[in-house]
Amino acid sequence: MEGELLTTREVARLLRLNEKKVYQLVNAGRIPHVRIAGKWLFPKREVLRWLKGCTEQEKDLFFCGSDDPIFFRLLSNYSRYKSLESLAFYSAIGSEGGLLSLKEGKAHGSCCHLLDPESGQYNLPFINRWFPQGGYAVVTLWHRSQGLLVRKGNPLGIRGIGDIVERRARFVNRNRRSGTRLLLDMLLQGEGISPEEIIGYEREVNSHLEVGIKILVGEADVGLAIEYVSHLLPLDFIPLREERFDLVLCEEVWGTKRVTDFMDFLTSKALHPVPGYSFRDTGKVIVEP
Repeated sequence: MEGELLTTREVARLLRLNEKKVYQLVNAGRIPHVRIAGKWLFPKREVLRWLKGCTEQEKDLFFCGSDDPIFFRLLSNYSRYKSLESLAFYSAIGSEGGLLSLKEGKAHGSCCHLLDPESGQYNLPFINRWFPQGGYAVVTLWHRSQGLLVRKGNPLGIRGIGDIVERRARFVNRNRRSGTRLLLDMLLQGEGISPEEIIGYEREVNSHLEVGIKILVGEADVGLAIEYVSHLLPLDFIPLREERFDLVLCEEVWGTKRVTDFMDFLTSKALHPVPGYSFRDTGKVIVEP
């Protein structure tokens, strides 16, 4: 009967797992279950439906991490290239948010651009802290230019971070856990500027494009974002640094067909020149599990 309730031992036998692993799935909220009189039970109908869903998703890729319009475009093109046989999904939740989700097993890969102020390295110091036992691969996607967006003609004459305070410019900030937000805090510290001195520091948006829109419609004077936005919107851009944008992949999917297919697509001239981006190291494997 599909309506019957299975015990932990019966589910373990069905899935060919040990009971400890079943309890781990329960604690992670990964498998349908109910608790009755202190005992875990599993509706067979829901377990079979969940198992079918897992099987169907074996061809798909789930990514998360830093907001990047070119990565969104790449995934859309990849899904069309695969004729929808394999889909690639993305959730832009920030570089640190992505690494956290990857560690918790909620995604196959995460994009990040985190600059370590002590070593001057991108991403690896952070990844090593999040994954001290290893078990991940790191692939460079591209480099991109990050800086300040201002209105056309730069009416306030902003040239750097210090001018934001001196000109009393209204700032629009990025969300917490994003690499851009962490970069801003590092730049402010380097200039000896307190966040309280920045008008609008607490005003947050979730993407580079939203930063540009806030400035374009006059709700802000300046914000930190990638150069590409200034080519989408009539804004000026003041470059501050070039950053490396990496994809971190969990060991479980590294080397599988869905990842090798995606990597082949990434390096097979799927990317065309884009203002503010450099694809000189695209596909370069920095770390293997």
